[in-house]
Amino acid sequence: MPIYEYSCSKCNKVFELMRPRSESSLSATCPVCNADAPRIISDFTHGVAFAKDGAESRRDSANEKMWISQQKVAEDKIKNPDPLKKWREEREKTCGKGPEAWVEYAKQEEAKEQKVKDYGTGFTGREV
Repeated sequence: MPIYEYSCSKCNKVFELMRPRSESSLSATCPVCNADAPRIISDFTHGVAFAKDGAESRRDSANEKMWISQQKVAEDKIKNPDPLKKWREEREKTCGKGPEAWVEYAKQEEAKEQKVKDYGTGFTGREV
C-alpha cells in the first residue's frame, strides 16, 4: 500500500498514512486535533513513486495551489482580523459616526462639486 501525506489546516500538522490507492483522494482524520485533513502532494509521490498522467498532475497542482491560497487567507485573518477597521476609523473622523452620516457627508461633497462646476472656484455668493 502506498503512503500518502496529509496536512491539517486547523493545527498545521503534516502526517503520513498508508492507505489503499482507492482511498487516496479521500481526506484523512488528523491524529492531533481530529479535523479533516486533505491530501497534499509530497516530493516523493510527485515524481518518483509513479508517473501521473497530465490530467491528474494538473488536478493535484490545482489542489495544492488552492490549499496554499486558503492557508494565506487564514494567516491574513489571524494577522489582521478586521482589514477595514482603519478605513472605518478615518471615515468616522471625517464624516461622523455611522452610515447615515457618511451618506450626508457624500451629499454635501457632491453639492460642493456641483457649485464649483456651475459657478467656478471663485464663487463668493450666497449659499443656495
